[in-house]
Amino acid sequence: MQTNTSFNDVKSSINRLSQKRVANARRGGFLQNRDGNIAILFVFMSTMLFLFVGGAIDYSRWNAVRSDMIESMDAASLAVAQLASADDDLSESQLQDYGRRFFEENFNYEGQLQSGWEINFDLSNKQFIGACVDGSLGTHLLGVAGIHKLDVDKCVEITKKGAGRIELALVLDITGSMNGFAGGERKIDSLKDGVDALLDVLFDDEEVSDNVRVGVVPFNQHVNPGGAGSWDNANWGDINANAFYHGYRFFHVDENVTIDMNTKVNHYRLYDSDPHNDWEGCMEARPYPLDELDTAPGSATTVAFLNDMMAVPTVADEPNTLVRQAFLDQPNITPALTLSTLASANNSRFVPMFLGDGPNCDFGACVYGGSGWVDGIRWYGYWFDDPDQDGGFGHDIDEAGYNGYINGDYVLDHTYTRSSGGVNFQNYVKVVNHFREVLQGNITDSDFEDWLDRHGATSYGAQEYILRAGYPGVWNPSTQKYEGKYELTKDDGPGPNYRCPEAILPLTATRDEIDGGDGDGGIMGDLSPGGWTNIPAGAIWGWRVVSPDAPFTEAIGPSETGPDGSVYEDWQKAVVIMTDGNNDFDDQDTHWGSDPTFHGYSLEERMGDGIDDADDGPDNMEDEADNKVLRICRRMKQEDILVYTIVFDVNAGSTVENIFKACATKPTSPYFFNAPDGDDLEDAFKDIAADLVDLHVSK
Repeated sequence: MQTNTSFNDVKSSINRLSQKRVANARRGGFLQNRDGNIAILFVFMSTMLFLFVGGAIDYSRWNAVRSDMIESMDAASLAVAQLASADDDLSESQLQDYGRRFFEENFNYEGQLQSGWEINFDLSNKQFIGACVDGSLGTHLLGVAGIHKLDVDKCVEITKKGAGRIELALVLDITGSMNGFAGGERKIDSLKDGVDALLDVLFDDEEVSDNVRVGVVPFNQHVNPGGAGSWDNANWGDINANAFYHGYRFFHVDENVTIDMNTKVNHYRLYDSDPHNDWEGCMEARPYPLDELDTAPGSATTVAFLNDMMAVPTVADEPNTLVRQAFLDQPNITPALTLSTLASANNSRFVPMFLGDGPNCDFGACVYGGSGWVDGIRWYGYWFDDPDQDGGFGHDIDEAGYNGYINGDYVLDHTYTRSSGGVNFQNYVKVVNHFREVLQGNITDSDFEDWLDRHGATSYGAQEYILRAGYPGVWNPSTQKYEGKYELTKDDGPGPNYRCPEAILPLTATRDEIDGGDGDGGIMGDLSPGGWTNIPAGAIWGWRVVSPDAPFTEAIGPSETGPDGSVYEDWQKAVVIMTDGNNDFDDQDTHWGSDPTFHGYSLEERMGDGIDDADDGPDNMEDEADNKVLRICRRMKQEDILVYTIVFDVNAGSTVENIFKACATKPTSPYFFNAPDGDDLEDAFKDIAADLVDLHVSK
């Protein structure tokens, strides 16, 4: 009887034969007879040696045949996939025949396989092509052990074009400059065409893929991660206002119209207090260095972890000098914070962006004149600015910087600054009086003084606009809302969601959600350029989209199972970062010093200690943003994430080109591209897609 087995059974078969012969020897009395023992042992050992040597020879043949067979199967499978992709009219039988002939042409040991072997190609799966060989190799020397065949059965699987197991985040610049033109086409339209071309390759003709997931992260000076969903989850959003910067620009006024600096102003409650606006989803950056890390919200880290993340890499670990310099140049953390505070769970949660109302002088809100009494407090004029400054007629709000301030025309200030404002005016008078008395040294309120100091009101006579911007109204505990400001009459200011872009699209396997299938729908069809450029804001959220940790949990993680039984190791994570210009922060001639950004105002130094200029001086936000991009990219690459970068309509040799070369997995195509016009941009996206889904052996 012949046995069809693999070589792994050879040793056990030989052992069984040896045991049988020893048993026979015992039954025959050989062990009691010492005559001729050496001869008997020689015969026995020679047999054993013959079996082992013979097994090694047959195994060596089997291994060589199988190795060549697998290489030939891989080549044949790739050839079948390429032919199927090139010609949709070929039948399955034609492809099977082509694959067999290709295999036979490349396989060198066909004559050594026993008759009846066959190769079959599985063409039923639109994402993969499988090839299996069923056959066996006849043995030369193992027949004496009853082993006449060794199996060479093997299956391989290759990924078809457009079907790689990929999780990809597209980090896309939608700043105001994308409204401009390059090569005769509006840049935002070129971007949409480029993404459409990329999706054509990734999805092929499929509307839904089991093997491709794409997310989109639009960015300007902000990023909108609202697409993550439940931000009222206490582990994600800072719903209890415990994070360091939560309510940083505001001061709490309790139901008794008393300033209480021990209670933070909760941004969620501010949105509840504003009947005109719902929160659109934009978040503030976490404190540095958490703004550069993929730490899951609601989780604590350690001081050692943070120190390790900020450590300067060695030349051996990071040969790129630009990246190393970014770590060398990183600032100290904000003095008011400590690493142990940053390591707490509180500061890993995200704070909703809320741009507060700025001061305005509409409808006589700043006109000085008249006087009266409120609860024993003498008021003068409409209480804008400090009435004692400049002989009582100081109207510093009329300075050019504040006249054009972004949110100055949001709430009509006269509804609570003029005496006709009733109880709202009376409450505001009490707040202003406290402000004035503290600045004059008549009242000691060190916590409120600290708030005033960090917002620029450092001496008596400082302008009241600082107070007005931080005043949220009076807290009503029964309604859990602030009253007397944000529910009042609105003008044409942009409101608290200023320049919040389209929400992130989390990883999706459905093409329609990305571009509607033709480039004009989905999130791509909704994108509208506007705002300044903050590339690290986009980069860090791109990382979070392909990370399995919250707040985006669509990405596959270790120990998880995906479609068709795929596991974490089967999926390649990648991020594409595209921009048409340098990091750009607009300065303002106000005490805030800049436009509001993902990282706050320049005055607040949220990027790190001393980073207090928008775009001038040695410690400016733009240079630090460049460094942040490099540090974020390096950390992504350390997590085996492929990083592709594209600069669009950007001069060769510019700062952003150098940064994006250093940021990419490699500083050359297909990882880095400089696209002068729309056609080049489309080609860049195509080349990236081709690199991601290039035909390859899956298993």
